[in-house]
Amino acid sequence: MVKVSIIIPCMEIGRGLERCLDSISRLNNRSFETIILPDFNKKIHFKDYKIVPTGKIRPAEKRNLGVKLAKGEILAFIDDDAYPRTDWIEKALIAFENKKIGIVGGPNLTPKEDNYWSKCGGDVLTSWLTGTSSIRYQIGKKPKRVWELPTCNLFIRKELFNFVKGFDTTLLTAEDSKLCFDILNLGKEVWYFPNIIVFHHRRELFIDHAKQMWIYGRDIAWLLKEQFSFEKIYYGILSLFVLFVFFGFIISIFFEWFRLIYVSFLLLYLFIVLFSSLLFKIERSLCIFFGLILTHFSYGFGFLYGLFRSRHSTLYSQIW
Repeated sequence: MVKVSIIIPCMEIGRGLERCLDSISRLNNRSFETIILPDFNKKIHFKDYKIVPTGKIRPAEKRNLGVKLAKGEILAFIDDDAYPRTDWIEKALIAFENKKIGIVGGPNLTPKEDNYWSKCGGDVLTSWLTGTSSIRYQIGKKPKRVWELPTCNLFIRKELFNFVKGFDTTLLTAEDSKLCFDILNLGKEVWYFPNIIVFHHRRELFIDHAKQMWIYGRDIAWLLKEQFSFEKIYYGILSLFVLFVFFGFIISIFFEWFRLIYVSFLLLYLFIVLFSSLLFKIERSLCIFFGLILTHFSYGFGFLYGLFRSRHSTLYSQIW
């Protein structure tokens, strides 16, 4: 039987991790080990796990350390604020029967117990107006080849992980994107499966969500400067949108003909965002409306920042 190593980086051992471990203890497939990597040690009442204090280092460094200790043929990454469905491992192992596949994962859904503002954040991420990444936050209709998957729900063959030298530890986020790109460059495939499910607590709207989106944009820009290809241009679309909004405003002051185009564009954009927001729970539609706009601008500004700033000049002082 194939053995799986579940690797969980975290800052501290709290209620979120205990909820995660409780769900792991209920998994149908029992051929696995669990490796927990907190900053510091703390006794908890769950059995059958390895706890390895790491000190204050980045999540990517923790995951790489966890892999060094792992004995499984398949590595399963999950966050401490997420928890899996009972068939999580068995569904992933079925996918790996296809030897062309190097990485598999699936949706990370907003838990029902999340508060109102976190659910709003989840709704925003689910919207098609967040781009192709929206598939990560909802149950798709069928399996799909994708560019990337997040480390809150990601399985990879250990031999491939070691071959590409694991996660890039100089990235605070987007290290999962780089790992997926590295696997694709080997000729292997990355697949989303709708039945490989975890539940992942969301950042609350508006401030925490905006910070997260800004960091995502910044880090993906840093990554694309090193691994650019024309297929990845869509990652920068929101930055072009942000530039048009701000420079278009200046141009519209001086040219009346352009002002009509500019205002029409903004009204169309706001209408599309509003219409998309109304497709969700009506009582959360207003928050989703402003949340989508905030997401677009936060990510767009973050991407622009990443384009013009070196990651090595700013990132080493950041841990989480």
